[in-house]
Amino acid sequence: MIEYIEGLALFSLIVGGVVSLFIKSYFPKYLNEKAKNLATKEDIKEITQQVESVKSIYAQILEEKKSNFQLKFAAIEREKNIKKEVYLDAVEAITHNQNMISHFCNLSLSNDEITSCLSNNAGKIAKVQIVGSSKTVKAVNEFMAAVGAETMSLLLNRSKLVVRINEIKTFENLQEQAGKEIDRNIELMKAMHIEGNYDSLLWEKIRSNNEFEKENFDKYRTKISGLWALQTHEHLQYTKECMEKSFLILRLIPATVLAVRSELDLEISSDDYMEIFNDNLDKGEKIFSDFFNEIEEDNISQ
Repeated sequence: MIEYIEGLALFSLIVGGVVSLFIKSYFPKYLNEKAKNLATKEDIKEITQQVESVKSIYAQILEEKKSNFQLKFAAIEREKNIKKEVYLDAVEAITHNQNMISHFCNLSLSNDEITSCLSNNAGKIAKVQIVGSSKTVKAVNEFMAAVGAETMSLLLNRSKLVVRINEIKTFENLQEQAGKEIDRNIELMKAMHIEGNYDSLLWEKIRSNNEFEKENFDKYRTKISGLWALQTHEHLQYTKECMEKSFLILRLIPATVLAVRSELDLEISSDDYMEIFNDNLDKGEKIFSDFFNEIEEDNISQ
């Protein structure tokens, strides 16, 4: 924009100089010559018309320059608005991706839900490849590469926890069925006692079945207890891993944000921004570390 304005000003000075030079050099000499030859009004009129013609040409050229400048300025503004829209969506998606890393420890989320969310965000981030500068594109690509690598690692470790939680649910269902069989046998024995039915073979069959279900119930309970102990320990470690990876990914965001702000002329000191960012990040990491240490101490005391 500044280059266009400087070019326009330079052009105006050149043309103005030509007109001035024409008036100062040619016009006095012409009048002087005509004065010697008794210049007529028609001669003066002709000179005036020539001067006005030069002024008209100059004004026309100047107007064309202004028009071209306005068109180019409007194009620059449209491009900046498009970039602003793309970058706002992209930075929001980047932040969402970083937060999603920490949500991997929520085992109620399916892998399909996680990958679908990451894919939707990736579509918004990919638009940066079209409008971004080399610095912005590089920062975004580094962020997405890190997210991809950590996602693969975390999903692999997560699958073990998901398989175990499904195993626990299977044993819980079996335990529940065994408990219902025990309750049914007890109710059956109560009914037979009330009716005065003391058929030894039937009573023995019911007691035998009841003992079998009790053994199953205790077996499932022991199995579930062991699986939950292992699941709780590994889930806690996995949660810690997810949060550490999330903080690691978070440290890559400033490069993108600063590159975007620079492109949109939203100036901020890099040192000031990093000071604010690192201060908040350090506080977040300390809060999580204290929380995790407290949980581990509670588990040890139990």
